[in-house]
Formats: sequence, structure tokens, C-alpha cells
Amino acid sequence: MQTYNINFHGDSTLVVNFGKGIDENINNIVHFYINIFEKNIIQNKYVLDIYLTYNSVVIDYDFNLMESFKLKNIIEKIILENRIESKKNNNFEKIIEIPVNYGEEFGPDLSKISKSIGLSEKEIITIHSSKNYRVHMLGFMPGFPYLGGMDEKISFPRLSEPRISIPAGSVGIAGNQTGVYPFSSPGGWNIIGRTNIKLFDINKSPPNFLESGTYLRFVAN
Repeated sequence: MQTYNINFHGDSTLVVNFGKGIDENINNIVHFYINIFEKNIIQNKYVLDIYLTYNSVVIDYDFNLMESFKLKNIIEKIILENRIESKKNNNFEKIIEIPVNYGEEFGPDLSKISKSIGLSEKEIITIHSSKNYRVHMLGFMPGFPYLGGMDEKISFPRLSEPRISIPAGSVGIAGNQTGVYPFSSPGGWNIIGRTNIKLFDINKSPPNFLESGTYLRFVAN
């Protein structure tokens, strides 16, 4: 049976949690069920929004139109009816390449990380660009990818004091995660490079360059 638990946050949010931490297999299950929920309940007026996190599906609903215990019963029924198919759910095979200019003016924190962890800048670049990163979800700002799979050898704490402005396309490291800033914004990640790829374009359909559940690979220019 599929392992899960259902909790309520406030009086209008239901959270279906399928595990803990950043785990690719759990995230596959999350993607499977968010698609199932959308197919089965998104058309109902009581559903306000459905979205995912690393390990859960979140459903915002109108408590005036649906009682919490009834919604919980509906969700549990859907999970039980699809538990066998969820085990067959495979990873997305699509891998998107993101060209990156590493170091110098494009990655002002690369040299600092290099000196601190005892690896050369070239070694850090090689490690960072040798992985396929799972796009677990998009959030924080439109198009921002939350990635899993970074090598712990290049893990580095986020900045003690965030920068007021980080250029769009900046590739950063914070703890054991890496990501790309779609827009210029404040931020506390260590910047090691920059891409010219536009991750979010409102004039395109869909506007997101990346899709949650797929993979990306950084390619050093």
C-alpha cells in the first residue's frame, strides 16, 4: 500500500505527504498523484488550487463548499484506487541542457568556494556540470527550479547576508542545493556562474522553460 499521511493546514488547505526530504522516488510519486488529483477533482468548484512540494501535494479548497472530512475521504479513495499504478510511475526522461559561463564576473563566489573547500575552480565546475539534476518543483519566483542531485563535495552554506540584487540567469549554490535565478532579485545563494537562457517568458506558452519532474544538466561554456 502507498505510504502517505493527510494533514490540514488551517481550515482550507489539505496536505498529502508521501515521505520526507528531497528524494527522487518520492518526488516521482508526488508527480503521479498530482496528475491524478487534477484529473479527478480540479473541475470541482470547491478546489481553489493544487500544487506540489518536494514530497507532498497541497490542495487549497473552499471550506464553505466542502467539509474537510469529506475531502479527506475523497483523496484517500483516489490514492487507494491508484496505488498499483503509482508504483509503475517512471522518471521523466527529458534532459534540458543549460549553458553556463562559470566564474569571474559571472560567478563571483566560485573562487571563495574553491579556497574554502580545497577544490580548484575547474574541479568544482566539472563536478557541478557532470550531474543530471531533477527539477523537483518550480517556485519562490516564476520559473525558479528547485533541483535535487547536487554532489555533496561542492555543498556550501548560503551567504550570511543576502545580496540586494543578483542578475537574472545566475547559477547558485546554497547548502546541498543548486538553482538558477530566472529574474534579477535579492538572494542569499553563492553565485558560481550565469546562463543566458530565459527560464520564464510570459510571451511564450508555456512561459516556463523548465518543467517540474524533468531533468536539467549544466554545460560549461
